[in-house]
Amino acid sequence: MNIDTRPGRHRAPGGYSPFGELKSIARESAQPAMKGAAVVAAAGGLVATLSAPASAETITDTSAVVAAPKVAAPKAAVAVGPDAATVPALAPAPALSSIGYTAPAPKKAAKPKPLVIKDVVVEKDRKEAAAKKAAAEKARKAAAARDAAERASRDSSRTSLTTPTYTEKSTVNGTSGTKSSYNWATAGQCTWGALNKWYQSEGYYPGGWTGNAMEWAWGAANAGYTVSGTPRTRSILVMQPGVYGSSSVGHVAWVTAVNGNEVTIIEMNALAGPYNYNTRTLTDISGMKYIYAP
Repeated sequence: MNIDTRPGRHRAPGGYSPFGELKSIARESAQPAMKGAAVVAAAGGLVATLSAPASAETITDTSAVVAAPKVAAPKAAVAVGPDAATVPALAPAPALSSIGYTAPAPKKAAKPKPLVIKDVVVEKDRKEAAAKKAAAEKARKAAAARDAAERASRDSSRTSLTTPTYTEKSTVNGTSGTKSSYNWATAGQCTWGALNKWYQSEGYYPGGWTGNAMEWAWGAANAGYTVSGTPRTRSILVMQPGVYGSSSVGHVAWVTAVNGNEVTIIEMNALAGPYNYNTRTLTDISGMKYIYAP
């Protein structure tokens, strides 16, 4: 008698049902499969598990294989706020546009002014330099004004101021007075120049008086010389202060020509300055006397 020693299930003869056997195998094998699927799902893996058969034999029936449940991937974070691509543009308000209102353009932000840091020392130096420059300019203008006044005074001496005192040339001869052996006036002045011209014309120096130019007519008369208000060549012209720009002590010159009431003279320390001669023609007026040479 043969005895079946194969491992496996033993059933009573006539009690075998294929469908019941499959159902029992599936139920027993599903329990360990479900447990394994839960462990894999907790680890984040998607693993398909196959349940091992309860018996020692290998089960080749594919109906006993149970797939592990799929684990859904985590959803992306939801963005907060409106999406610029989906937000519609604001349409102009029909109520304002209907009455002609137009929204003003946005004002531009004002540019900030640059911060200027001043150097106190430099500012002080600049102010001092400007003050010096202004003072120099003021002095220059004052000097120019003085020069202009002097030129005007000289020019006025060339202009007739009054009606002439005579109409004909005088032919009166002078008297001889006191003589001097040297030029006794101050060198470079108008007095020295007039005496020098007398000497060049007459060969000697007149003398017998002293004093400023305005006193010469009186002094020469007392020294014996003829003094007249009528102009004549070969005579010394004596002008009182202010006449044709004469100084406060008067002025003298040598007469070289007379033409009616026009008198041509040569003078020192006038328009040309000390030690220098110049020539000019004047109209005979009050305040002018003449010392005749003999």
